[in-house]
Amino acid sequence: MTIGISYLVEYLSPDELAKNSDLVLIGSVKEILPARWNTPDGGQPKNVMEDLDSNEVIYRDVVISVDEYLKNPLSSNEVVVRVLGGTAGNLTMDVEDEPSFEPGEDVLLYLVDDTHQATKNLGLEHFVVCGCFQGKFSLTEDGKAVSKGETVELEEMLRLINASNSDSVIQIQ
Repeated sequence: MTIGISYLVEYLSPDELAKNSDLVLIGSVKEILPARWNTPDGGQPKNVMEDLDSNEVIYRDVVISVDEYLKNPLSSNEVVVRVLGGTAGNLTMDVEDEPSFEPGEDVLLYLVDDTHQATKNLGLEHFVVCGCFQGKFSLTEDGKAVSKGETVELEEMLRLINASNSDSVIQIQ
């Protein structure tokens, strides 16, 4: 069974994404962890079919191997990004505006602290993508950053990020 979730997302320009983000980075998708419910044991809540609560969600954690921090560098060379949706047991939660990730994919991510009541206190430190799918760009070999319906020159995005950020850029070795 599939549970579909959708909501309206306000458009954010690359400049607005840079200004609104707590963390901006370039990296690659190292691992996508299995989907799980936000219950203490990760299992399906009781009576979910009859009485699904908005605080009962399926989520996945995506481990990003960081190549470069562009805003607010952390000391770690890995960052966990949490996305809503996935398949846990016999239920799939499809959240329309969440970004999707592929193992090995090169990405530029605009991230914010997770403030969602249902997931913010679960597990280790993690972030969510700013502006839903808008804050996740796949990087191409020809120097472009691609998001749903938008292609931007990577150099232009880096210029916007640098203009909105007074912190230094740190390379991860």
